[in-house]
Amino acid sequence: MRLRLLIAAFIFSVLLAFLEQLALAKFLFWHYMWFDTVMHFIGGLAIGTLVAAVLPRFRPVWYMLGVSALAVGWEVFEFYFGNNIHTRNFYFDTSVDILMDALGAITAYALARTTIWRFA
Repeated sequence: MRLRLLIAAFIFSVLLAFLEQLALAKFLFWHYMWFDTVMHFIGGLAIGTLVAAVLPRFRPVWYMLGVSALAVGWEVFEFYFGNNIHTRNFYFDTSVDILMDALGAITAYALARTTIWRFA
């Protein structure tokens, strides 16, 4: 079952990379303001699936720490390289990004809880 989650994390990551390249080529982030929100949900789903696949047992605290560290780390990365520092609502945008990362991770958590952690 862990192999299936690793494959799912890989598929979500490939989908995320494909959509990122498409969005940059077609200026989707500028034409559709909601596209960044979808990307963060898929990113949270990919991160959550990867962390669930790597954890050996049901450990919600470690799961939340791992996902939170990666989500906040990504926002620090965006801030450091100035990707969204020029947006008018920087703090609101960052809050929505972290919320969507969390919703994607919660979806992955629910998947893991009903599959590999079911009997833990």
